[in-house]
Amino acid sequence: MRIIFLSSLLIFIALACGESNSESSETTKYVHVPPSLPEDIYSKLAPGDIILRKGNGPLSFHLMNNTKESYSHCGIIVKEENEWQVIHTIGGSASEDSQDGIQLIDLDEFVAHAADSMMFICRPIFTDSAGTKVAESAYRYLGERSAFDHSFSLYTPDKLYCSELLYYIFKEVNGSNVFDVKKKHKSYMLMFSTFFHEDKFEPIFHLNPDKEEWYVLSE
Repeated sequence: MRIIFLSSLLIFIALACGESNSESSETTKYVHVPPSLPEDIYSKLAPGDIILRKGNGPLSFHLMNNTKESYSHCGIIVKEENEWQVIHTIGGSASEDSQDGIQLIDLDEFVAHAADSMMFICRPIFTDSAGTKVAESAYRYLGERSAFDHSFSLYTPDKLYCSELLYYIFKEVNGSNVFDVKKKHKSYMLMFSTFFHEDKFEPIFHLNPDKEEWYVLSE
């Protein structure tokens, strides 16, 4: 009886190890390759353009699970010393340098953190000279260095999460709200669907694995 039991146990361990090795093998096959921008795209960008990405962390997963959208992070493209940069706000735990709040990073670095090669760039057109005004406003917020809003509340303008930063900038530039807003329980969610309204935002570029490679949506 003991022999049968030991034999069964050894078989079970062997199968478990085999499954573990198989899973490990499958896991090692996946390598995240950061997307990059083709050279011809840089010449078509303008200060004030908005860039969206699908994030690759647990917070991004949580946000997308709640909004049921494909994007979880956004920023404003600006140009400094002939280099394209992004003004955005991010939680310290999600930032490689542990910086919490509004910050300026290289555009290529922002792009490199996109998951599943999901990226979208659009240009605000909801008012005259919207892009220029958005960029100027973004720099003012950058100077204030507001902390990240970990409570995700629209009622705390002294702390801002990514789309909340854009919400207040757009409202300042436009004079009224531009965002699609969805109420869930007692909180309000700012929807990334906002950026796909072509009467408010001109689509510039889109990187989506379901839509081949980068392609120009407008010249």
